Amino acid sequence: MVTIKQIEAGAVKFIDAELAPQIPVNVPNGQLKKVAFLSGAAYAVHKNVQQYAALPVLAQMGAMDEDGNLDLDGLLAAVKQTVPDTGVKIDVPILGSLTFFAEDFERLAEYIKEA
Repeated sequence: MVTIKQIEAGAVKFIDAELAPQIPVNVPNGQLKKVAFLSGAAYAVHKNVQQYAALPVLAQMGAMDEDGNLDLDGLLAAVKQTVPDTGVKIDVPILGSLTFFAEDFERLAEYIKEA
């Protein structure tokens, strides 16, 4: 089980370590785009994690305990079963379309556990 704060901190560390290095800074306004992306990502993580944590379906599924902690291992197992071999494409502002594979979700879970 992990706390909401761990999820937020781990997600931000994942973004900083795994996604930020992919942002080219040697293009016009590259550094500005990187700062804008990282700032926006930190805000979006906080806002969206809080929104999803408030959904009653998580508790109904047994993925959240009475203290508001999430079963990260259970959720990760479910995600890994549903991610196709071709990955999941997600449109990310500034970066464009990114493809995430099961291994990416495993790395994200490690960042969360370490937070």
